[in-house]
Amino acid sequence: MPIWPDSIPEEHEGPNKEDRILGALCYAPFGCFVPLMLQKESPFLSFHVKQGGIIFWAYFILNIIPIPGLFGLLTLGYIGLAGYAGWKAFNGEMCSYEFIDALFEKFKK
Repeated sequence: MPIWPDSIPEEHEGPNKEDRILGALCYAPFGCFVPLMLQKESPFLSFHVKQGGIIFWAYFILNIIPIPGLFGLLTLGYIGLAGYAGWKAFNGEMCSYEFIDALFEKFKK
């Protein structure tokens, strides 16, 4: 017997629209704080809050270094990384970057 879309349990449908929008917002500058202030808790949002926060704070800290031309390159890199991850979050996907996972694991110990 086929399973029709109406009969799929809600827990298997993935994140709802609000979580997807908040997940995408996590990649905007300081956007990782919005789900925390709204006290939203879900594995999907937790993942994107951590990843968006690491991307933003790495960008922010590296921009303190006054090297000519570095600001533009870092900004392009940030827009690319955050834009791609934000788009994936908006589509309900959880894409991760290996360097962020390695950095997170290093500080987790």
